Amino acid sequence: MGLNDTPSGERVHIGFFGRRNAGKSSLVNAVTGQELAVVSQTRGTTTDPVSKAMELLPVGPVVIIDTPGFDDEGALGELRVRKTRQVLNRTDVAVLVADSTEGLKECDRE
Repeated sequence: MGLNDTPSGERVHIGFFGRRNAGKSSLVNAVTGQELAVVSQTRGTTTDPVSKAMELLPVGPVVIIDTPGFDDEGALGELRVRKTRQVLNRTDVAVLVADSTEGLKECDRE
């Protein structure tokens, strides 16, 4: 079985988490070498988790997951945060992305 044939359940799941506009999507695009996630200055651009199955050396077969922010607000924001928490519950490796110009906030520490 080749790396492209590896089922999703047998891949290492790597999720990128943090506040809205912290740079998660930009980092995911850099790691995947693709414009996988939409990037803009508008907070909350990522509305649903975005996944990409790939090989990441030296780890091997992985699933890279971009998530909405943990600090979203309102009724729709609560749904996005819920989706983000669902991804966190099935992630093997969680990468916290923080905006260095703002420092860590309470939701980053949580």
